[in-house]
Amino acid sequence: MSEKLSETAHETDRRITIRWKVMLALGTVLIVLGLFVDWPPPQEAGLPDTSSFLVILGGLLCAAGFLAALRRG
Repeated sequence: MSEKLSETAHETDRRITIRWKVMLALGTVLIVLGLFVDWPPPQEAGLPDTSSFLVILGGLLCAAGFLAALRRG
């Protein structure tokens, strides 16, 4: 019985590790796209700039990944 619980805990730990690594990688990709790709200006004045939107979204995703990593530990 305890072996099954240990296996379940190990599987959950592995899934959490994969999730925070994917969040960090995706957040980094979004930040790089926002910083290094030359995006055309928005057609409407009310829309945010694409590069700043990607940098903010990438930063939030990286922060969520770091929090998931800290929670695991």
